[in-house]
Amino acid sequence: MNRSIKHQTILWIALAGLILRLILLIAAGWRYDYDEGMVGLQVLRIQHGARPVFHPGQPYLAALESYLTAPLFALFGANAVTLKMIPWLLSGVYVATTGWLGWRAFNRQVGVLAALLAAFAPTYLLITGLKTWGATTETLVLGNLALISASYALDRSQSPAIRARAVLLLGFMGGVAFWVSWLIAFYAVPILLVLLWQGRDVLRRHWWAVGLLFLAGSAPFWWYNLWHDFETFPYLLGDQGDSWGNAWAVLDHLNYNLSPRLVSGDPDWKLLSWPAIWWLQMVYQGGLVALMIAAGRKHRHPTRVMLALFAVCLPPVYVLSGFGSHALNDFGFDATGRYVLMIHSVLPVGAAALCVTLTRWRRWLRYPAAAILTSVIGLNLLGAMRADPVQTFASPYYARQPATLQPLIDFLDEQNIRHVWTDVGIAHVLMFQTEERILAADWYDIYGAKGLVRFPEVPLKIAAADRVAFVEVILPGQTNTPFEQAFRDSGVPHIIARPTSDLLVIVPLAPIDPAVLGDGIGYQF
Repeated sequence: MNRSIKHQTILWIALAGLILRLILLIAAGWRYDYDEGMVGLQVLRIQHGARPVFHPGQPYLAALESYLTAPLFALFGANAVTLKMIPWLLSGVYVATTGWLGWRAFNRQVGVLAALLAAFAPTYLLITGLKTWGATTETLVLGNLALISASYALDRSQSPAIRARAVLLLGFMGGVAFWVSWLIAFYAVPILLVLLWQGRDVLRRHWWAVGLLFLAGSAPFWWYNLWHDFETFPYLLGDQGDSWGNAWAVLDHLNYNLSPRLVSGDPDWKLLSWPAIWWLQMVYQGGLVALMIAAGRKHRHPTRVMLALFAVCLPPVYVLSGFGSHALNDFGFDATGRYVLMIHSVLPVGAAALCVTLTRWRRWLRYPAAAILTSVIGLNLLGAMRADPVQTFASPYYARQPATLQPLIDFLDEQNIRHVWTDVGIAHVLMFQTEERILAADWYDIYGAKGLVRFPEVPLKIAAADRVAFVEVILPGQTNTPFEQAFRDSGVPHIIARPTSDLLVIVPLAPIDPAVLGDGIGYQF
């Protein structure tokens, strides 16, 4: 009966976490950025018969989220709400599996508290975990399930049948995760190390079945690469920067930028004071120390060892992946926070274990432990309350995305314009919101900056259109922009409109090659 109550408690906590996240989504007006719009556009193509394996232009990021979203579009229509449903639902699974993981590593009390900390998480996880980015929340959930499966496979107190099923499930989920995103490496490294150390018996008996199930789970990955000259490998491994040369700078950024960001939010959000952020870091990192101490005890509990190794291995895996080099950009935006978000699989467990350990070490310490737990949840909720949803749900790369594009859409409809050159930050949003009634692309990003070409047919259709518009994001009240000057210099007659204070529209009255405008239609921000 007690175990059943604890299970129900974790599920109720997961529901509370879903409600908190739903409040944030509603407050933001279900705002989504251009990467999320790209996922929505891919879902529309799936509904029309396309069968993508990866996201367009990124042959390493699986289209799984798009396939999961397709039934929702079919049932409820393609809109901002249905676009956000899968990451929202998966965030509830993340909370529940984090509680389950804490239970497996320690006990039911740690499991319940870990679920509570995952439900009322730092604002950065709340917001980023609700992004329809294709692999963020999926990797957290698949990673948690992989750790849980490994815990059963390594648990000698379980029956051989349960251990066998666990290691087989681990093989299949590992294959799916290998296709979804190689960020699963954060989980795979500690799992494989502990399996080779303490689980050789179960591997010897089932290695062939595990291998076959891994291939089955990752089948879309291999099918695509067989037909595309193994494109994923050079794409991921060929241009990741100087991993060794940048190692110290990347670690410095991880320590001084990403660590406080992960337990609070982007500094630009201005959610909490520095003393509050330092306190959160002390508690969460103290929890990681507690995991390492627990892993080093006499019996070497395999699940605790995996969680401790996860924390230890994350920095070197991050550096050696090469993705950390993106943090060293000249623009100061958050380019890598999503890549280390997986630490939130262990942070809640560690903090919960720390509090429970204190109460069991000395009876009187239960009051400080309760205060620590309450302060962390309270500060996390305070950060969520202070967050400006319109700001926080914007793209980290294009923070000046307008709050709404409806006035722009109304203007384009009035002018009977269906083809638009615009900033990449709003192009996919514009296309998805109109269900591709209006086609939009960033000429400068594609042809000038050599950026990713998500939907190659779109810029070709815009270039061939008789009537187009150019749209740029501006500062409210800004005049005489380089954009306007470039048109004046071109000598092509045009009309200028400002549907909103932060959007400038120029409609040429004669054909014009965007190349003539040059840097005038480049990035202003």
